[in-house]
Amino acid sequence: MVVSVEEMPMKSFTSFLPHLTTYSEFVDQSHGELGFWNLTSMMKFASIPDTSLGSLTTRDGMTVLLLTVLVIRRMKAILIPYFCSIGREMGRRSHGVEWEKDNEERIIKFGEYVFRLTYHSAVTIAGLSFFLDAPWWDEKQGGVGVTLLHHPHHEIGVEMIWYYMIQGAYNVEAMLSLIELSFDIKCRSVFSKEGKVQSPIKIGWSDTCRGDFTEMFAHHIITNLLVIGSSHFRFCRIGTMVFMVHDISDVPVDVSKLLNFMKWKNMTISAFAILMITWIVTRLYILPFVIVKGIYDSNHLLFENDEIPATHYNRILLKVITKGETHDLSEHKNGEDQLSVKSNKNKTL
Repeated sequence: MVVSVEEMPMKSFTSFLPHLTTYSEFVDQSHGELGFWNLTSMMKFASIPDTSLGSLTTRDGMTVLLLTVLVIRRMKAILIPYFCSIGREMGRRSHGVEWEKDNEERIIKFGEYVFRLTYHSAVTIAGLSFFLDAPWWDEKQGGVGVTLLHHPHHEIGVEMIWYYMIQGAYNVEAMLSLIELSFDIKCRSVFSKEGKVQSPIKIGWSDTCRGDFTEMFAHHIITNLLVIGSSHFRFCRIGTMVFMVHDISDVPVDVSKLLNFMKWKNMTISAFAILMITWIVTRLYILPFVIVKGIYDSNHLLFENDEIPATHYNRILLKVITKGETHDLSEHKNGEDQLSVKSNKNKTL
């Protein structure tokens, strides 16, 4: 029996994703009671589950993501200078006025550390309050396997939508800040002094470029791809677990840096000890041996409902190997040998 691969309907993974209500559909369903540009409409849309805000690749999701990035940038522009002023005042009291002149860069880093500590503490508290009692954290309720059971038909709750949105915006903003810090962009004349045509924009490395720019930029690219990709393919439950593990361990990191800045030696040592314990528990135990292992052991649940059959992933390979055809050799004991003999006869003829 010869079956052409073209005859077998091939569906993409995206085609199995359940539909999320868009903002336009939400407004249309109100039968004129809600206006498209009405703030009340937007607030109501933002407070219901299973909307297009749950996927950062939808038009609504990307729009709100970019707006959230702008909000975070504005918050940083206000809060970091304020935190820097606190660090500057503390430096004056402990080291004198002359210290301030030679340590402006450290003062700026102090403000950034305080902002990071504030953010990581806030999202850690939010994550624990929203998801700590979720069944995927409790082995008695199913553990990590629950994140894959009936996937992708999971409700995307309001808390998860905004938790993911803020986390995604923070990571995008961090990448933009790194680019802004690392490059010096200047406008110049289209014609050089020699009269040659040149680019009107000159891009070069700035004096504030970090020494680990390549590593950090690669880190941000991969992180953003994982965040946006996981929201698109409805792996938000797994994503929240990874976010929580990283954010919890980042809090003592920020605290240690701040205490070291203030030269509080004993407290710095204590914070570093807490950091090591937290890091070992979250990054070296929970992440690999609870989350990753749980996903690996439960990956078969993805195909439980036969809506995303494993054969779909093998058809591309099948297409390449058989050039569009597959042969049923199950009726013959030596089917492969018979097929090869038949093929050789055809070549001889």
